[in-house]
Amino acid sequence: MAVAKYNNENMLISDEAMEKLMEIGTEVFLPAGSRVHNDRIHILLEGSCSLCIYPPSGEQSTLIFFEPGMMLNFVPCLLKRQRLHAITKRRMVKRSEFAVRVRCDSRCLAIEPDDFLEALKDSLPLNAMLVHALTENVLNLLSLASNSPLMPASQRVCRFLSEIVGSDHPQSVPVKLTYSEIATHLGVHSITVAKIFKKLKEESIVEKKGRSMYIRDAERLHRIAQGVEGLGCRAKGEDGDGRD
Repeated sequence: MAVAKYNNENMLISDEAMEKLMEIGTEVFLPAGSRVHNDRIHILLEGSCSLCIYPPSGEQSTLIFFEPGMMLNFVPCLLKRQRLHAITKRRMVKRSEFAVRVRCDSRCLAIEPDDFLEALKDSLPLNAMLVHALTENVLNLLSLASNSPLMPASQRVCRFLSEIVGSDHPQSVPVKLTYSEIATHLGVHSITVAKIFKKLKEESIVEKKGRSMYIRDAERLHRIAQGVEGLGCRAKGEDGDGRD
């Protein structure tokens, strides 16, 4: 196969693991708005995707945002080949209600599950990468679970922002992240999110330049995210508790 071009600078995959993945994988292009088929494991090389849930109620929610270097669809692929505890099976949500959505044009390495499992047998770097991916996903889900609806909406939005901004300076908010997506992810109204961002701009906590948005006051963003201080705006339909 042709060698995939990738930038490993911001990825947490070792060069040894990436070399092995490129041997057994095939590079694929995923257009924005499409869904990632769950018949193969994918390593995101470039772009952005999200794990969404589509319950019968129709209220879509975003569970995890995937950035370059993260693994997609390895859980459903491995579940077909692994036994689960009976209690776990009863608790599971139907896989048909989940989907990985491509948020912008992206590139991935697509790997057949059997090839991945075979490569795991004698590759310590791949095993370390799998443990890291599982840990990362669990932490992301715990973060989502702990972002309680009992918190003021502004605190929840600021907490979310502090978790997803890049490490570059100035810190930037992902361009493809819309108010609607943030609202869906946090379970608040999109108008509330728009009002919070308006207030964040007025308070010089964030700044918009062209299509990009940057964090100007990361320290204050962190204080609001931790509930140390409020922002002074109230969620749509929220009585408030005096902190906002």
